[in-house]
Amino acid sequence: MYWRRRNLPPGPLPFPLIGNIPMIDANALDKQFLGLKKIYGDILTVWLPIPYVIISSAEKMKQIFIKNGEKVSLRPHFNLAGIMFQGDYGLIFNDNEFWREQRRFALHVLRDFGIGRPILEQTIMEQATAVCDYIKGFKGKPIELSKVLTTAIGNVIYQLAFGQTVDLSSDFIFDFRNKLIETALFFAHPLGFLCELWLPFRFLDPFFGGIYSNTMKKHFEMLDFMKQHIKEHRETINFEGEPRDYIDAFLMEQRKHDVSKNPEWSDRQLSAAIYDLFSAGMETTSTSTRTFILHMIRNPEIQKKIHEEIDRQIGKDRIISMSDQAKLPYFIACLQELQRISVILTLNLQRITSEDMEIDGYFLPKGTIVVPQFPSVHVDETVFPDPFKFDPTRHLDENGNFIKDDRITPFSVGKRACLGESLARMELFLFSATFFQHFEFLPENDGEIPVEEYEPGLVKSPKAFKVRAKERH
Repeated sequence: MYWRRRNLPPGPLPFPLIGNIPMIDANALDKQFLGLKKIYGDILTVWLPIPYVIISSAEKMKQIFIKNGEKVSLRPHFNLAGIMFQGDYGLIFNDNEFWREQRRFALHVLRDFGIGRPILEQTIMEQATAVCDYIKGFKGKPIELSKVLTTAIGNVIYQLAFGQTVDLSSDFIFDFRNKLIETALFFAHPLGFLCELWLPFRFLDPFFGGIYSNTMKKHFEMLDFMKQHIKEHRETINFEGEPRDYIDAFLMEQRKHDVSKNPEWSDRQLSAAIYDLFSAGMETTSTSTRTFILHMIRNPEIQKKIHEEIDRQIGKDRIISMSDQAKLPYFIACLQELQRISVILTLNLQRITSEDMEIDGYFLPKGTIVVPQFPSVHVDETVFPDPFKFDPTRHLDENGNFIKDDRITPFSVGKRACLGESLARMELFLFSATFFQHFEFLPENDGEIPVEEYEPGLVKSPKAFKVRAKERH
């Protein structure tokens, strides 16, 4: 077969021209690739319809993405992203010096606006406290938390990007999140795969129910919203003062460059960067928090231990801070177990080899797409016994001390690791710890434990479920 002649890793037999696309279940990619791992091993090839080399071993990921990180730091060209952003813009889909400069700038701005500092911690705690007050208003009656959590966590990004927040009762951020998810889902849709192969396939849209045109309509509505914010900032900015937010910081830097020669400082790049900040920094934390609550309802004995540790180490009245992490080893172990068992993306973002590579005797020529498939690592029963059981004790030593596990990589590995990792970890800890300090989460009806079910698609989000939040004091 062709893949054998090329000496690529083994995988399912591809069809001519369309590869393995007919067998791909976009609604269960994590389960599907886990099944393929059991058949073909830790390194395998699927054709979508070009070859994707899937890496499903922590050891192999370290060898490829860390030890040889420079060789796999590029992104393939995404036809859809090029259409959506009118070029290779943003923080996720571009590469080379353009990406390095914009990543450095984004990290610099995030640090300036509080990553790891009290000012951002205060913003997060204000939102967490507001959610607690909102929940208390239901007086223990069943409540669905998706909208309020998305709005509160989205407000942190909203504050960083635009210098303002919205009220928790507003539908805006939740609607914005839904559009982001629908756009992301299209990348894993069969027509999305075909468009990446050859963009004119988009004209098959009528045969796919108009999903391409509907996706693009919603996407450009979001970009128009960002462009309006940029326009308003440009009209009100004080270039001699301190930046109010990410947009101000970018516009101040933009003045130092000739945009016609440096497109990385264009308004298109600014719009795409903000879009990426929301894409990477909002849904992941909101979904993780909801999933955590779901697991705790399903495991009340673990939730009880969390309550006991927080009461013992923090108390019921003191505001929790990042400095409290070391005092809560059991709780931190629960968060690491959450990120092991519930990876948000069912298929990770692709990398591309910038030069020829050899791994385990397989030859990966320059330009080969390589994917670090974390879900297959996190539920590998040879690494994590009984992998689908939520068990925080696997991350504690015999004395109850937390053990960090480098095999658990929810924020990716190597040079393409998520730049918002520090923010996401802050949010997940502060929101979750605050909620469990104040509430015991119970099923909607006594004795009816909610089923662990997830929405279909690229983002692994729990299906809507209601909880009763019982005040603890």
